[in-house]
Amino acid sequence: MNFGKDIKGYMRLHKIQGHSYYFQGPTNVGIVKYKNSMALLIDAGLDSTSSRLLAQAVEEEGLKPKYVVITHAHPDHYGAVKWLKEQYTGLLRYSHPGEAVWMANPRIESESFYGARPLRELENRFLKGPAIEMDFLIEKGKLELGEKNYEILALPGHTYNQIGVLTSDSVLFVGDSLFSEEIMEKYSFPFLLDIELQLQTIEKLAQVKADYVVLSHAQKVYTSITDLCAKNKARIDEYIEEILEWCYQPCTREDITEKVLTKNQTEADIPHYYRTHATVGAFLSYLSNRNQLEKAVISGKCYFYRE
Repeated sequence: MNFGKDIKGYMRLHKIQGHSYYFQGPTNVGIVKYKNSMALLIDAGLDSTSSRLLAQAVEEEGLKPKYVVITHAHPDHYGAVKWLKEQYTGLLRYSHPGEAVWMANPRIESESFYGARPLRELENRFLKGPAIEMDFLIEKGKLELGEKNYEILALPGHTYNQIGVLTSDSVLFVGDSLFSEEIMEKYSFPFLLDIELQLQTIEKLAQVKADYVVLSHAQKVYTSITDLCAKNKARIDEYIEEILEWCYQPCTREDITEKVLTKNQTEADIPHYYRTHATVGAFLSYLSNRNQLEKAVISGKCYFYRE
């Protein structure tokens, strides 16, 4: 199922199966229709601009948002909730408790990239969303909302407590737990927080049974993600091997960040540099904690190396 890139694709709901739909945009939003003309949203988008388009499309179907489940606490997934709550005061907001902390305290995101009070370039709307509170906290397992039942999956790696939502129509919304082919082409080194957890999530998703799978950033709905899981794992394996190769000579985290950006011929701005720097840190922690890399502080620099 491929709806293409035309602007009309950003202005309406696309039916997937049963009562499960999605709104195609920079961040895809899942929608589940209810009999009483209410709707569940899975994620919400970045800001009031995207939420206005979403609200227009939902209302053109005769629906109003009643529930929103946030897969993880990155602003392009939850930033629009503020505007939606102002328009639909009865909207009920759900997320994992670990993600709710970040959304209630959005400065944590930019601070985590920088490790201290962040540079102002790290406080843009893509890295620091509005502060919002959740109405209900949810974890993996069964979730009943209204007359419908859902399965909440734990999908950590991109964040520690990211979740996926499986509808009763056998449609699975996976947030950013997998990267599409076009995202991996555009961003060769997508952001990951924990490599070990990400590999476990990829393995889990490869075994999940669902008729359709919706990624947050993809131009199509997948009927099978087996190959995509393999491609995501292969990309991680590729960087593991390259980092191990680079570390035959002692390298700092900054050295590895430079090598990644140079390898991908990336002209990085400040946010891109620190997102890459953070993901490099995730790889170095993974390899060091598995005793594949040694580390030592020499002359004021922390080096990683292979014996």
